[in-house]
Amino acid sequence: MDAVKTGAYLAMLRKARGATQQEIAEQLGISNKTVSKWESGGGLPDITVLPALAALYGVSADDILAGETLTDRRRGVLAEETAARRKRLLARLRMRFDICFVMALALAVLAAQRIRYVSWTALVISIAAVWAGYILVAHPIRYGGVEADGALWRNLYQKLLAASALQWYALLRLSRIGSTGLADAVSSGEWRAMMVLAVRAGIFCLGTLAIWGALQWRLRRLAGKGVWIVPVWVMLWGCWAAVFLAAWLLADGAYRQTVEHWLSRYPSWEWISQHPALRIRRDEALAPLLLTRRIVLAAGGVSALGLLAASARIRPRRKKTRDPLADPQK
Repeated sequence: MDAVKTGAYLAMLRKARGATQQEIAEQLGISNKTVSKWESGGGLPDITVLPALAALYGVSADDILAGETLTDRRRGVLAEETAARRKRLLARLRMRFDICFVMALALAVLAAQRIRYVSWTALVISIAAVWAGYILVAHPIRYGGVEADGALWRNLYQKLLAASALQWYALLRLSRIGSTGLADAVSSGEWRAMMVLAVRAGIFCLGTLAIWGALQWRLRRLAGKGVWIVPVWVMLWGCWAAVFLAAWLLADGAYRQTVEHWLSRYPSWEWISQHPALRIRRDEALAPLLLTRRIVLAAGGVSALGLLAASARIRPRRKKTRDPLADPQK
């Protein structure tokens, strides 16, 4: 686009209407200095003013940017060139982003292995790769308005979320927060192991939700409301599973710990049942723990039914709304 050619074209259109710069400025709601700057070649009309300016002069926005009244054939050629350029820019963006994404995933998996002197370095480089991918996604203006392609845009943010969640998991492993594994904790029934595992699951879910919220906020700023990286009902079920798992591990861990304490002091469970005084003391100790487990199960079942009903209502409602990221040309 030639600013001088566009300026001369705007001046010609204004003079053909027999209007002054001040009159054009008043109709557009801008200053006459801005109109003068356009016509002198000092700058191009802003994209927010361009449609109104084209309607005022009775031409198209492409005509103003080209600095001449385009024929239908020339306008079609220009549209094809623009579409081809946009396609090349999108392909370049995807290629650069995928390189960063694959590198981030590979290094995050390496970091999760807890290899001395290697894992921390791999995690830092992995975070840098994700940040580079975010920079590519967060500045679409450099790639010719890629926000029009909704499928691509959402896919990039989903990959950012997946890589960031894996890095968060690797960080928890490297910092040894809850280093006890799930199988060991469940098989041993140790209270400390169960509690640490519940805390670990909670911290991981909270961190993942924070990352999801940050990326979701950025995507909404770009594309508007109603756009989700991951559907709402999926995140709700993930939160429910994390809370229920943590509550059950804590309740069941306390129960198992008490049972093991009794078995460590007496020969067997049947032997305790044969002594009324011990049986009463045992039942009194286990009664609140059994009640807690039942409450957790009941609360989990009721909340799951409520969440199932809520997600069933959310999904049809979301199908009726038009995707703000959809390509307007389709």
